[in-house]
Amino acid sequence: MEIKDVLYKVCLQRNNARLDEINHAIGQSQEAIENDTKSSAGDKYETTREMIQQDLNRFHDQLAQAKVDEHLLHQIDLGAKLTVALGAVVLTDRAFYFIAISLGRIEYNGDVYMVVSPSSPIGALMLGKSTGDSITFNGISQTIVQVF
Repeated sequence: MEIKDVLYKVCLQRNNARLDEINHAIGQSQEAIENDTKSSAGDKYETTREMIQQDLNRFHDQLAQAKVDEHLLHQIDLGAKLTVALGAVVLTDRAFYFIAISLGRIEYNGDVYMVVSPSSPIGALMLGKSTGDSITFNGISQTIVQVF
């Protein structure tokens, strides 16, 4: 089960890095708003302030999602699985998947693992499936070879 540990740790590290980046961006945006003084061009000031506020709103949305992902990661049980569930590594005849958070591609020991959320379109299709079951995603059929 070494691969699950590696994938899980990479997920935690990337999500923690994302949390740090978002918090840093929020801090910079808040500082920019506080340091912005009203110039003689009032419209320009208001436009700049609104753009910074929109950035702040976007960063807060990203922070909320990163915290949801963090919570989901802490719920993962890395034990063996018989069916596709949170924490499963799934080998299909086309790819490897790790059901966790939406992270995308992770390469390890020459293999590529797609890290997907159980609520993503492909993750949702796989949930509850077991060895021998098939799914069709974007018109491409995949057969589950192994779940662990």
